[in-house]
Parts: sequence; structure tokens; C-alpha cells
Amino acid sequence: MPRKPLKPLKLKPNPLRQAILVGLAFAGIAIGYGMGYLLKKDEPTVPRQVEVEHPKEPAKPVEAEDKSTAMTPEITAVLPEKHDGDATARAYEEALPKEIVEFPAIIVPAPVKRRQMPDPAVPDNGQGGATAPPVVVGPSAGRPEPQVLNNSLTGPVETRSQPAEPAGTKTEADKATVPELLTGWKKNALFVVLTDKPKIAIVIDDMGVDRRRSRIATELPGPLTLSYLTYARDLPGQTQQARQGGHELMLHVPMEPSSKDIDPGPNVLLSGLPKEEIQAALTWGLNQFDGYVGINNHMGSRFTSHLDGMKTVMEELRRRKLIFLDSVTSGSTTGQLAAHQIGVPFIARNIFLDHIDDIQEIRNRLNEVKRLARKRGYAVAIGHPRDATLKALGPWLQTVENDGFQLVPISALIRLASMADTTQVLTDKKESKSK
Repeated sequence: MPRKPLKPLKLKPNPLRQAILVGLAFAGIAIGYGMGYLLKKDEPTVPRQVEVEHPKEPAKPVEAEDKSTAMTPEITAVLPEKHDGDATARAYEEALPKEIVEFPAIIVPAPVKRRQMPDPAVPDNGQGGATAPPVVVGPSAGRPEPQVLNNSLTGPVETRSQPAEPAGTKTEADKATVPELLTGWKKNALFVVLTDKPKIAIVIDDMGVDRRRSRIATELPGPLTLSYLTYARDLPGQTQQARQGGHELMLHVPMEPSSKDIDPGPNVLLSGLPKEEIQAALTWGLNQFDGYVGINNHMGSRFTSHLDGMKTVMEELRRRKLIFLDSVTSGSTTGQLAAHQIGVPFIARNIFLDHIDDIQEIRNRLNEVKRLARKRGYAVAIGHPRDATLKALGPWLQTVENDGFQLVPISALIRLASMADTTQVLTDKKESKSK
């Protein structure tokens, strides 16, 4: 008997069963992603390229030191108080590091011979040489740390025990020694009578946008170094008021930050721009006013990390004979290297005063400034025109010199480094001749 052909088996879909299977599949995927997120390890931090020092907590003695090679910034950016008539105020800075940077030190191009004309900021000693104090400055690139200067080479030391003109003033005799051909930072440097005390330079940057608080900063006891943002209004008028208050001027140039959520301002220097566009943006800023000794970077954690862009900046600064102050907003800044390669007078900040907007925290940082100045011979601190900063600085500035320090503009530290280099060159020549 012949078999009947088998009919193909037909499976009827079960909607309920399919829905359950799909739901289980999605649940498994969700559980897998969730477990992966919970078990994910943080990426290792990139080590800093500069030596930094972590300050002790406020309740502990500040004399103790804790060295580290990593810089951990605050989580949030430093925000300004409400600007006068400006509803869209930009952030003052990126998240600022709280570490104390003891690197790099002062760098100036080493002179090959003694100056033919006297330094306008250094009184003549009557013997054709300049009067210079015995000072200790930081090490320059490629040279050992200078020792206390030999007074037999530089003449007697002028100290505070001798009558001196107030900072920012010149006598008729001083003015007579100023060559007419001085340019750049030497022309605009603020005159101070140098002593052998540890030096402190206080820089207030982000000046000019908040007109009221900037004006309060100009009324503080000086000499301070006030750095004005390139995009602030009425810069000639504001900076003239600052000079009349006995302060030195710098230009605060916006540079690209690492975070794309922070607006550094117009004509910012960007790491991806061609050299010509970087030059154009920088020239625009440099032409906003005059009378300044140099520039420092506004933000710039990304831009200062790119050597080519920084060398473009240094080439223009060298042409104009200006100083570069590195705010050190990045552990990978190439500011020192670029300045050394191009030949630009260079110095870096050591301490940010107001990375925490609290008056007691700022006072603690000011104590760190004194401690570092005693240890290194000088200290550079940067703050901003904020209410807590201005309130903490006022009384501190009135007593800092009585505590055994000298308050100086940033150019004075560059001048001291130049003196040390000149003395070292003369000493080397004497030793080579004696051999």
C-alpha cells in the first residue's frame, strides 16, 4: 500500500512567547551594560611634566612639604561675580590647580657682555657699574642655580634702611640715566629700589572686564602687576589709572582651554590654527593698549601644550622685546621650552591665590607665598579681581614688607635674573683668563 506524502510541519507563531523572549533578550543586554559600567576602572592620570608641591591642609602646619608629580584641578571653573551691566559674563579661568609650582624658574637670554648703557631701573654706583643687591634667583635652563651675587663685582647694596623714593617714582638723577632708545619691557618696567629681602610679585589678571572690581584692585597698595584682558573696554583709560596707582601692566591673552564648555573670549589663540592666523589674533590683542611689560596666558591649558603655537607667540614677543609669564594652567605647558628656544624673558607663576573663592583659603595661600619666598628667594602669585581676593589682599599688602619681604613688579624678577647672568658671565671670563 503506497505511503501518503508527509505534509510539512507548520509552526504557528505564539505572540506571547515571542514577547517574553524579546523582553528577556533586552533585559540581558541591559544587565551586561550595567555590570560593565560598574566594573569599569578609571583611566590612569597622565603624569605632570613639572614639579609641584601639594600644600598642607589649613589646619596643619604649612612648613611641611609633600611633593607630587600630578596636578589635580578643581572640578569647576573659577566664575566671576556678576559683571557691571554684563549679563553674559565669561568665566575668569579654567579649573585652577591648587598645587604650588616650584618650576620653572626665571629665564632670560644670557648676555654675552656687560651692557654698554646703564639699566634705567638700576641706580648707577658712580663707578660705571650698576648697584645690585645680593639675591638668590631660580635656576635658568641649562645653568646651575646662581649663588648670592658677589658685591665686589656690583658695588654696595642699597637697602630699606636708606631713604628711598616710593615705588613707581623716579628722581631727576634717575631720569637722567634713562636712555631714550629703550624699548619693550625695559621701557615700560616700573622702577623699584631693590633690597636683599625675599621678593614677592602679586599678579592680578582678568582685569578690565569687571570695571568696579578692577578699579578697587588699582587702589590696593603696590607695586602690583595688573594684567588686563585683551577684550575689555576702554583699556587705555583703565590702564592709565592703574599706572597712576603705582602698578605695572601686563596683557592677559586668551588661549585655548581644554574644555570646550568654557568661553575664553574673542580672538583666542587656537592650537589648530595656521601660524598666520595665530599671529593675526595675537597682534590684535597686543595692539589694544600699550605700556605693558609682557603677556600672560588667559586659560590656555590646551594651547600652551602645543610647542609650535607657543613658538609662534614667542617669536612675536621677541620682536617686541616683551616678557612671557606662564600662568601654568597645564602640567604639560611648553612655555618654558618655547621661551628658551626663541630667547624671550620668561617666568612662571608659583601659586594661585583664589582657586577656592573663600577669604580664609586665600589667606592660607598668602601664607604659602611667604613661605615659598623665604625658601626660594622669590615667589609669584596670581589672583583675580574677586571680592574675597581683594578683601584678603588689602591688609596683607600693608604688612608684607614689615614681615621681611619686598613687594616687586614682575619685571624686577626678570631684572634680577639678568643681573645674575651678567655677573656669572663676568666671573667665567675672569676664571678663564686666570687659567
